[in-house]
Amino acid sequence: MASRPWQRRRRRLAASAFALGLIVSLYPALAQSLQDKIAQCAACHGEDGQSKDPKIPHIGGQPKLFVMYQLFFYREGRRKNPEMNLIAKALTDAELDAISGHVAGLAPPPPVGGAVDAARYARGAELAQQRLCASCHNPDYSGREQMPRLAGQYEDYTIKALQDYRTGARIGTQAVMAEAVRGLSDADFGDIAHYLAHFRP
Repeated sequence: MASRPWQRRRRRLAASAFALGLIVSLYPALAQSLQDKIAQCAACHGEDGQSKDPKIPHIGGQPKLFVMYQLFFYREGRRKNPEMNLIAKALTDAELDAISGHVAGLAPPPPVGGAVDAARYARGAELAQQRLCASCHNPDYSGREQMPRLAGQYEDYTIKALQDYRTGARIGTQAVMAEAVRGLSDADFGDIAHYLAHFRP
């Protein structure tokens, strides 16, 4: 005996509800609020934007446009990092904007603690001047627009970023960084990173 139209509609609705429940259970990110997604950032980068891991960057006080570009690059797969690619893939344009604004509003990191090697600091300052780093990142290396804040960043992270620009593993909004690091050695990167990590105006 054929089922009635209202019975078929009820079965379809029940099937749809079951499918929706299954999707939410398999992909909890779909049910996350913006605050949940900000909490995902804080899990690695710190609630105040100050990372505890020298291989994970401080993000507090980074320019909003820079953060937005990086999240977009991760979302589109133009920057490669399994965790960041997964998180960013679920972000809408509105969430990119909101998270970027939140990060930009956090306090920037102070100079990295620990002993300063005066010779390396001076060598890093000389290299940064030769490569005109301050012309894009500001004289105090606070960053602006799509150029990141460099002052107070972990040395390990800055070295890795410079290496990635040199190999082409990391892209920028322009080709400036690939040209800026051309011809520099890993030792040069280390001195620049030391200077920026401990930078004081």
